[in-house]
Amino acid sequence: MGDYRDKSGSERVDAPEKIDLTNVMLDVYHGVKRLWWLFIGLIIICAVQSYFSVSTSYQSKYVASATVSVTSVGGMDYVDAQSAQQMAEVFPYILTSGVLKDVVAEDMGLDSMPGSIDVKADDGTNLLTISVSGNDPQMAYKTLKSVIKNYPKVAEFVLGETKLTILDETGIPTDTKRVEVIRGSYKRGALKGAIIGCVILLLYVLSRRTVKSRKDLKKNINLQDLGSIPYVRTKKRKKETFYNSVSLLNERISMSYLEAIRKLRIRIMKDVEKKEYQTLLVTSSIPGEGKTTLSANLAISIAQQGKKVLLVDCDLRNPSIAGVMNEQEPHPGLGSVLKKEVPLSEAITNVKLPKERTNENGSLHVIFGGAPDGENSLLIGSGRMRALIEALKSKYDIIILDTAPSELLADAPLLGKYVDAALYVIRYDYTKLREIREGVESLALSGIDMLGYVFNGDNSSGGQGYGYGYRRYGNYGSYGSHYGSYGKYGAYGHYGKMEKGSTDKFGRVIKD
Repeated sequence: MGDYRDKSGSERVDAPEKIDLTNVMLDVYHGVKRLWWLFIGLIIICAVQSYFSVSTSYQSKYVASATVSVTSVGGMDYVDAQSAQQMAEVFPYILTSGVLKDVVAEDMGLDSMPGSIDVKADDGTNLLTISVSGNDPQMAYKTLKSVIKNYPKVAEFVLGETKLTILDETGIPTDTKRVEVIRGSYKRGALKGAIIGCVILLLYVLSRRTVKSRKDLKKNINLQDLGSIPYVRTKKRKKETFYNSVSLLNERISMSYLEAIRKLRIRIMKDVEKKEYQTLLVTSSIPGEGKTTLSANLAISIAQQGKKVLLVDCDLRNPSIAGVMNEQEPHPGLGSVLKKEVPLSEAITNVKLPKERTNENGSLHVIFGGAPDGENSLLIGSGRMRALIEALKSKYDIIILDTAPSELLADAPLLGKYVDAALYVIRYDYTKLREIREGVESLALSGIDMLGYVFNGDNSSGGQGYGYGYRRYGNYGSYGSHYGSYGKYGAYGHYGKMEKGSTDKFGRVIKD
């Protein structure tokens, strides 16, 4: 959309965005980190291609040369520097006339003279350097000998009688430039690959313009900042896949992530309970921003505090809740319920929560998305969906609906008409500001109450998000291994002295 409303509520036209050199340098840094393999690949490919191209097409050139002295013959021999200079000056004309070529060819018994001839005079001396170039080293040398023999005869008509005396010669030549040419070929190829890589990096930087800080969001988006979720790196292994996932059901999840989800839950539930809301829609601008993982973990956290929670996968084109919850068994999806193919009771799945971390009154149920089906998504904005939500309100304290990206599809805005509030997920260094604005505007037009946004995967140096400034795994190492063995405070064992009345990472009050 071309306009956006500022914090005063008035409509404004987007001004051209200023170029922030710091962000540009960060983009270049991240670009190099992400595209280094492309740089190296291009350099290697271009160097190899140039090497083979030159080495296969290269034709050796052999240059036989000799330095001779010029002596004018007139009664008695004498050294004449002027004659040498004149011989060099008239050589192009003699060569153009074809007389020398014919004489040399006849002398060698050939139809034409092989190779090319060049003559240079040393200033102030009677010395000439005669060079013959050709593809055959033996033939180039024979041609040189014939030129030295016959050149004075041809030049006699212009300069008079002269004699050439060989002072130095190369003998049968070798191709000394081949190694140099081949070596230069792969250097030029490598340079070409580096230039192409720089062009690609430049295009990458210019196309990125992604949001890298909450400060940027506060200046450009008229939504409440609900905080950030730190970036967590997971180790992908074939075994124990779930224990390496970003889920609150994973006992190895990092402390910083748990703390961030807990604080996000507190802020959201404060608004929800104050306004007596029961339904919360979670969406983002584009795919890949982590909205599904956040929806699932937020639902788990709220349930552990004693609430009856229902998590619904409303992204029927790309259902992902089952993957986040590590649910391997097939279940009837939301589309099957809306089409009345299965009763609601069969589509609701109970998720077992750890007893030691969960209030006894809390529970979590899930309606999975089922198999991907674009036609089922047409029912998201229908009256059946509205009736289903109203029916579920009487059974649950809060219903969380994970929907398709707002900027990409119309599902979230259509569903927004039936839901109380929305949480907008924005991923660090992933989404462009234009996409965020368009997604927020599209959703806001449905009339839904926008609770605010959460900055997901925050890996910035300035605003490291919740978890006391932790980054990735924070100060505690991978999966909280710093805590040692299992102990008094749950799966993470001992993590410092806990005072009476304080709250541990699972929200439990320490009694002693």
